[in-house]
Amino acid sequence: MMRNPLRRLSRLLAGQSPATAAPARPPELSRLDSYSMCGLPVLEKQYRLGCDVVVRNIAGDFVECGVCNGGSAAAVALAIRDSGRRAWLYDSFQGMPQPKAVDGEFAERYTGLCVGTEQTVQDAMAIAGFLPENCVIRKGWFQDTFKLPLPDAVSFLHIDADWYDSVSLSLNTFYDRVTEGGIIMLDDFGHWEGCREAFYDFANRRGLKPLLERFGYAQAFWIKGRIHNRDFKGQLEIP
Repeated sequence: MMRNPLRRLSRLLAGQSPATAAPARPPELSRLDSYSMCGLPVLEKQYRLGCDVVVRNIAGDFVECGVCNGGSAAAVALAIRDSGRRAWLYDSFQGMPQPKAVDGEFAERYTGLCVGTEQTVQDAMAIAGFLPENCVIRKGWFQDTFKLPLPDAVSFLHIDADWYDSVSLSLNTFYDRVTEGGIIMLDDFGHWEGCREAFYDFANRRGLKPLLERFGYAQAFWIKGRIHNRDFKGQLEIP
């Protein structure tokens, strides 16, 4: 197969290594499917994003805002488990809070649903082989738990917080702690109106124009500081 020498040179000049094959799906992911509502293809993508921050050596821990039963958290933990990073997991474990008008009419019926448990999260993290001492579970509402000590640096911020207020608070609390080159993922971008509006309002206030990537029907993410995807020309998936 012919290779494009100009593309390879462009990557090398940018200080990046040539593209490598996507990591194979580890068997643990299939076991984690029952701990998540997003489905195995999304879990696999989350795992690959976790692998990406490790391969690129992006400094910082993993943070998830909205954990439920831990499937997504464990998928990322599976990727970072040998890197020395910690996982900071935030959830009320009381279900979804009361939405507001900005979240859409359909949101009202979800108040109090999607209740996870700490034990189920711990079980999922055990399947991922993640050391318990590297896992910090913050039980309670975000407005309370975000006041506790936070990670100094974040390499992967996963926000699965549904409503406008929760997503806004998560972005305001953790975005500045995300290392340049780190990943910010919004799980509900295509599902809940409030999540999407929170992102647009946050970006507008900060003067940000993120290079937003999509996968699945709902998920969106961006790489902090990335301004183009020229290094991925010819590839179907980013990163």
